[in-house]
Amino acid sequence: MNNIKILIQASSRSWAGGRDICMGLVNGEIAVVRTIKDALAAFPDAQVSLVAPEFDRDGELNNVVEVIADKRLTSFYGFDESPLKRMIAASVELSEDDYIVRVDGIHFCFDSNLSQQMLAIAQQKRLDCIKLPADFPVHFSSEVFRVGALRELVNILNTHELAKFHVHPKAYFELNRYDYNFEYLSVLPQYSDEYLKECRQLTQPIYEIPRQEVNSHRIASGDRFGYHYQIALKYLKKNMKVLDIACADGYGVRMMSSSISLVHGADLDAESIAFARQHSAQKNVDFFVEDITNMSFDDNSYDGVTCFETLEHVPEDACLKELLRIIKPGGMLILSTPQNSYGHIPVNSCHLVEYNLDYLLQLMSRYFHIVKVIGIKAGIIHDDTDPYGTNTVLVCIKPIH
Repeated sequence: MNNIKILIQASSRSWAGGRDICMGLVNGEIAVVRTIKDALAAFPDAQVSLVAPEFDRDGELNNVVEVIADKRLTSFYGFDESPLKRMIAASVELSEDDYIVRVDGIHFCFDSNLSQQMLAIAQQKRLDCIKLPADFPVHFSSEVFRVGALRELVNILNTHELAKFHVHPKAYFELNRYDYNFEYLSVLPQYSDEYLKECRQLTQPIYEIPRQEVNSHRIASGDRFGYHYQIALKYLKKNMKVLDIACADGYGVRMMSSSISLVHGADLDAESIAFARQHSAQKNVDFFVEDITNMSFDDNSYDGVTCFETLEHVPEDACLKELLRIIKPGGMLILSTPQNSYGHIPVNSCHLVEYNLDYLLQLMSRYFHIVKVIGIKAGIIHDDTDPYGTNTVLVCIKPIH
């Protein structure tokens, strides 16, 4: 029988540099502590390790092991930019054919039954990796890896272009699944609406935070929020007048301003707009307090609009009608939103809904021509031939007629 180890990967900082939501409180308990306790209960015969970046060695995660006080629980700190190297270093005692179950620290609702099913299949078939489908709700997810496959992988990922797979090794196996002994878990559960509502209620305190902060601690190889703007800049032209709606503190506006003639930012939160104005010295930017469902801009005001991680927060038709109104005929909308095949009751309590791909494409097609569908698997990783992921980016054009 193979040895197994459960790794709970966590960080006090997000990839964008702000405070990570795994440090938020769930019923008075730090979210990552709850995740660890659930893992200890679900795998009573396994060793469990909290695996965190080096910068957390003396930080907020430093005393988690002492707080939980279970002899099966250890911790490892190291490799700020490579969760893959952390996983390998935290499992140095395991043999090549032993297995790791990896759980994200924020996923305190992870489905341990699915983890156990995947582990049993991996052991039986000697899989390198088994995971859930890309559009399965992330809050319930985990992955299983063969230790030897991870050790081989770290030697392959030796270029800057492959750094993103240090963050999400599961995506490397998924995208190269015909070269590895890889499977998706094929028999998936059906969660009751009551259970989804229960999980949603649990998450409410940790999601009642401002829009994601991007700062100097950002690590680009894992920062999906910043990557959305990088995608947008591939399609937007220099001579355009562009609006970033739901711009928060103006990070994306400042980023795009070096490539676009005129960039405006708008957000419902007046404090965010005040911050953006104060911290944006660029001459070709301006900021406005606006409601995305009822904006004050004239019809056909903008050549292009970026709207990232916003549609799921607002009434969809009111939002899309307004975006259609302010974009010029033939103008461009670049939009992102979480992708979730179970998203009618999202676990994230700030989201009204999360979209499965089919419904999202039907919805957007009522208003815009869709010219590109990008399914982000994890972090900044996507495959142009596969639109399924945890997040959808759409490049759209307003009809001319």
